[in-house]
Amino acid sequence: MFALLLVVFINFVGIGALIPILPYTVVDTLGQSATVMTALLASFALAMFVANPILGWLSDRIGRRSVLVVSLLVGALAHIWFAFSNEIFHMFAARILAGLAAGNTGVIQAIIADRVKAEERAKYMGLLGAAIGTGFVAGPALGGLLSGLGGGPLHQAPFLVAAIFSIIAFGLALRLSETSIAAPIKSTDQITTPLMRRIHDILTSPLALYAIAYFCLNLAFAQVEASFVLLLKDYLDFDARATGWLFTYVGVCIVLVQAGLINPVVRKFGEVGTIAIGVILLGTGQAMTVLMSLDMFFGNAFPLAQMLLATTAVCFGYALSNPSLTAAVSNIAGRNVMGGSLGTVQGFGSLGQVLGLIIAGPLYELGGAHYSFSVGTIVTVFLLIIVTKLARPKPSAVN
Repeated sequence: MFALLLVVFINFVGIGALIPILPYTVVDTLGQSATVMTALLASFALAMFVANPILGWLSDRIGRRSVLVVSLLVGALAHIWFAFSNEIFHMFAARILAGLAAGNTGVIQAIIADRVKAEERAKYMGLLGAAIGTGFVAGPALGGLLSGLGGGPLHQAPFLVAAIFSIIAFGLALRLSETSIAAPIKSTDQITTPLMRRIHDILTSPLALYAIAYFCLNLAFAQVEASFVLLLKDYLDFDARATGWLFTYVGVCIVLVQAGLINPVVRKFGEVGTIAIGVILLGTGQAMTVLMSLDMFFGNAFPLAQMLLATTAVCFGYALSNPSLTAAVSNIAGRNVMGGSLGTVQGFGSLGQVLGLIIAGPLYELGGAHYSFSVGTIVTVFLLIIVTKLARPKPSAVN
């Protein structure tokens, strides 16, 4: 399990490395708009949306390890391509390829779900989230501190290092043992069922509301992902390095929650209760950001402290709700379709991220950060209503 978490950490270093440098390499260096910048982020998320259910379905049929190994190799090649790209077209192509490779998230979650008991999945999904958060600690710091190193484009050195990390992850994945599905497949229908039929079956099951919830969660959080870097640049005059350090703080918050806090919270309130707590914190942090951008949150006093307070609420909220959603889905889904179920729900999360990123840029250009964060707050309120309707997992029925 440690090797798998290390693979996840290294995999997400490459994703996080782009965040602090994106507005500077796309907006300042290439002269593109904030809409183009968020579209570049959206292209990655769209590719993840397409790839997640497909890779999850493939992992149910041919094994988790082989799908994971190939996707990691493709991701490393995509990072190298992006590192040497200085035209926006090539950047889009490289990020789309990287997004297709990053569609292995559902596969990784399925590997964990295969190996642990149902009642322990929230804990291990939290550790997975902590590995992702740790990657986001190292990734943005890497992107910020190495930006412009060596005289190449601002993003070249960070992504060459990220490619090296991805190659290491590929090597580690080669050493993983294949996970087998616990319950044998008893019907040939489960083997021959087309992918789209299986997705349809998932979306007509109790998992449908979970897919919608994951869509809304990522739609709301995408406003933070896209607009936060612009907010730091325009409101606090942060450069790439300062942005990298603040995103490092974001990663530390995620690690603290998902490595230590989430397990006792889930034991006390259950997965759905933990999701609700996280959603409330997420909405509160977004509302704080709206007030801050309008100079209505303690006026102009201590802007960095205000930013840290709002950011902490957002990070704690997302860090509690995201793995709890995943754990609940893994406890509801049948073991023989675990990869497909998690992949489909993850795919809807990616679709929400795509839509959120697409609208974030135009909203920011239209009225500033308070437009995009207001939309995020409204979506979060709607998400809280959905959470009250979610089916409660019954682990005993799964195993």
